[in-house]
Amino acid sequence: MTDEIYTDVAIVGGGPACCTAAIQLVRNGIEIKLISDDIGGKIRNANLIENLLGFPKGISGEDYVRILKNQYTEFKIPMIKGIAEEIKTFRERFIIRTAKKKIVCNHTIVGTGSIPIRMGIANEEEAFKKKNLYYENYNARKNVKGKSVLIIGSGDIAYDYAMNLKETANHISIVQRTKRTKSIPILQERVSRQTNISVLTNIVPEKIKFEHKKIILTGRRDDKIIPLMADTILVAIGREPNIGMLSPELLAAYEKEEDIPNIYYIGDVKKGNYRQVSIAMGDGMNAAMEIVKKTTAEEGNYGIRREIW
Repeated sequence: MTDEIYTDVAIVGGGPACCTAAIQLVRNGIEIKLISDDIGGKIRNANLIENLLGFPKGISGEDYVRILKNQYTEFKIPMIKGIAEEIKTFRERFIIRTAKKKIVCNHTIVGTGSIPIRMGIANEEEAFKKKNLYYENYNARKNVKGKSVLIIGSGDIAYDYAMNLKETANHISIVQRTKRTKSIPILQERVSRQTNISVLTNIVPEKIKFEHKKIILTGRRDDKIIPLMADTILVAIGREPNIGMLSPELLAAYEKEEDIPNIYYIGDVKKGNYRQVSIAMGDGMNAAMEIVKKTTAEEGNYGIRREIW
């Protein structure tokens, strides 16, 4: 039997955007439930976050997640552990379902982040199931010690992943589908200084083959077949908003950028947003303050200190 829970605000997701919103709402005495399987989100993928004020030497994604969890715990944020499988509207409210819970709320904040884009080549799914292929860096780095790794991609994510794995992997090859690198100059320069990282350009992946405990990525450069052997493949060709839990009605409105009252999209899931942690946190703060403004106006006190219910 599914447990039914009522709350004023449901926050779906556990990354920096959602935690920012949750803390601000709790500070304002608004009843919330945060729905996530964990705190931290995909920021744990990052090798080094350098553009977040307060960390002059930068901070790794894993270290930042530890700080985030400490602050989350300090504010005693109410959490429902699980993954949202459906979000839909119901009589001017919202219903969110996890495997074991049904949450009914007046306002919903969706910060479910992004999911990686797949290559769509032969045997990719089999390689993923066999744990020869990964899409998230924090999963891959647990299994690459002393191994050879192919990172597919040419942008910041691919280059950052390479820097993250350089201390554990034996050798890393960044495989670019084009000659042009899309990564920012500072990451390119850091990669170029590493003796165990090489960059291979103009190779379009076509299929994956298995040979004993190794995998062979077959690519094509112009008319020439290029076989690349490795232990592990890490795919970093891009990401897209994680919105599979939205009902058809909400999804249609999201795609058309139509406004549905009392639902807010923040962080990587926000349409047209840049994937930066500072922007994600700003989104979370903005959504929280909009809800506070709306709630206090409904109560007739317009933000004046009120009794916490």
